Amino acid sequence: MNIFKTIKQTIYSACLYFTAAEFLILLIATSFAEMAPTNGGTAGMFLSLGSTALIFVACFIMSVLNLVWRLEYSTPVKLLLHFIGTLAAYSVIFIIIPRVYTDAAQVIARIAIFAAVYLVIAFIAVIISSIRKNRRTEDFEYESQFGNFFDGK
Repeated sequence: MNIFKTIKQTIYSACLYFTAAEFLILLIATSFAEMAPTNGGTAGMFLSLGSTALIFVACFIMSVLNLVWRLEYSTPVKLLLHFIGTLAAYSVIFIIIPRVYTDAAQVIARIAIFAAVYLVIAFIAVIISSIRKNRRTEDFEYESQFGNFFDGK
C-alpha cells in the first residue's frame, strides 16, 4: 500500500464530500428562504468561515474513517468501527465544539437522529453491496476441475 496514494485518495474523497455537503446545505437553506437576512435567515451560520471549516474537518474525518473498509476484519466489525468513529466525530465537531446545544435532551436527540440516519444509509449500502456480490458470483462461470476425469478422457 502506497502511503502517498492513500493520502491523495483521502484528501480527494474529503473534497468530494465537502462539495456535496456544502451544496446540500446551501440547497436546504435556499429552499427554506433562509438566505435573505430580511426574512430572518440563518444561512449566515452555514456560510461563515468557522462553520465551513468544521464541515471540511468532518468531511476529512469521514474520508479517513473510510480507510476502515480496507482492514482485514469482518464486515460487521468494520461497520461497527466506522459507526463509532463517525458518531464520535459528529459529536465533537457538531455538538461539543459549536456549543449550540445546552440541554442534554437536545444533545441526545441530535445523536439519536444522526445514528438513525447512519443506520438507514448503512442498511442501504449493505443491500447494494450484497446485490453486487451476487451479480459477480452469477457472472462467474464454473468450470469443473474433474470434468475430464469423469468423461473418461
